Amino acid sequence: MRRFLYLFFVILLTSPLLSLEARLRWAEVHVSPTVRGKASLTYITFWEVLSGKMHGFYLQGIGNEPHFNLPRCFIKSKAGETYPLSVKRVSSNKYDVFYGRGVGPGQYYFVVNFALDMVKEGYMGYTRSREKGRLVYFHWAPTQWDSPLEHETVYLHLPVEVQGKEVSWEDVLRIGFMTEKWMNRRYRIHYYGQPYEDKFYFSVLFHRQGLSPMEKMEIQVYLPAKYFSLSGEGGYRREKVGFLHRLPYYLLFLGIFGLTALLASWKNYKRRLALSREDELSWVRDDWVPPRILAHSFRKKGKVAKLDNVEAIFLLGASVNTILTAIAMGLEEKGAIEVVSKDPPRVVPAAQARAELKYYEEAFLAALGPGGRMDPKGVERLLKVLTDRVSEKTWDCDLDATKRHYRKLLGEPEDFLDSRYRTRTTYTFWQSNFGEFKTYTDFQSFMSSEACHSACFAHDACHSACHSACHSACHSACHSACHSACHSACVSGGAH
Repeated sequence: MRRFLYLFFVILLTSPLLSLEARLRWAEVHVSPTVRGKASLTYITFWEVLSGKMHGFYLQGIGNEPHFNLPRCFIKSKAGETYPLSVKRVSSNKYDVFYGRGVGPGQYYFVVNFALDMVKEGYMGYTRSREKGRLVYFHWAPTQWDSPLEHETVYLHLPVEVQGKEVSWEDVLRIGFMTEKWMNRRYRIHYYGQPYEDKFYFSVLFHRQGLSPMEKMEIQVYLPAKYFSLSGEGGYRREKVGFLHRLPYYLLFLGIFGLTALLASWKNYKRRLALSREDELSWVRDDWVPPRILAHSFRKKGKVAKLDNVEAIFLLGASVNTILTAIAMGLEEKGAIEVVSKDPPRVVPAAQARAELKYYEEAFLAALGPGGRMDPKGVERLLKVLTDRVSEKTWDCDLDATKRHYRKLLGEPEDFLDSRYRTRTTYTFWQSNFGEFKTYTDFQSFMSSEACHSACFAHDACHSACHSACHSACHSACHSACHSACHSACVSGGAH
């Protein structure tokens, strides 16, 4: 009987732990390196507790010597309550992130802030490109997770000033930011200015959806060395050498192994102390980019983009003929073009337009050749500009909802054009004049065309400054990429 009661009380006390059911939905990481190569990192993970109480999770593979900033480690519920988090080292590179009382069913943001010396860890350093000269590499990956993720996003905030929140592709080229080509295929990339203390700093967002368990999100980018003054071992990466070249170093290592073992316990003590000693975090407290706590998502279900009529019919799949006709009719209404000959067709810009022109109307006028005919290359550039702006306006919207909205409002593109302009005497002229442009029949075919890819408009969720797949062709050979193959192999997760 006594044994039965003992077993009953054990089951009663441990049942809340046994009944814990929690799911990691997504993870986002803000990385803010300084000019010296030290960085503040903030992990934001979004957990859904379905039953039981969740006290925390395990975090590992984040670096050899992380300095946790405990005042910035906390849980935030969807209702706005916050709870302090503690961090405890459980092995050489594994940390228990926990809240003693635990949180019940609901949705929670777990926020963990710490600092790393990125140069000392080997994630930043100097390298050299034959074409671009002296560069600083940033080659790092966040921890891998033991469960699938809806998305993972890395925000890289760099110590480079920009003019405002909007960052154009010209700004990116001027700054000299570059990546490895494989990153353009793997991630959605967005550039913007991060506000901080009345200034804006160049930031890059890397986004990937639908990650499988233990999937690695590797980041490898470059900036001109003029933006940094790296401390410590920020030297150049060198070519890998063979075993015989390394043998003297191995022997030396064996010789001092005993001394290293004696110092190991003291070093571990110092590391544990770094978890709670605030005075060692002075360079973390002064980090120049405050990470945003609640993360961005790309597509907001039900959100409809604000488009004008030309942009809307372009998104709905209007043919190039229809698009050019719609633009021409609008220009004619504004008095911006004149038909000087119908056979052969010749169009010239008017001396002065009666209204301000839109960006695609200016591109239309720029595509008019000397003989009054549309230049095919000019039409291609017009379509690229239009694709760029439509992508920018729809990057965080529900595309299906947007299409339904404008199809209900305007009807099919050709029907909209007929209902609006069929009484115009020049309507038939414009339609027949643009009938030769059959290169791309609609928005979707243009988006997937080779010309579109070469101009980097294929990522429909990216900003107008989305990444070019061709700009980093020279960087693959400028340094070895092997150093971080294993640094994030330790897997995080394990809600408890």
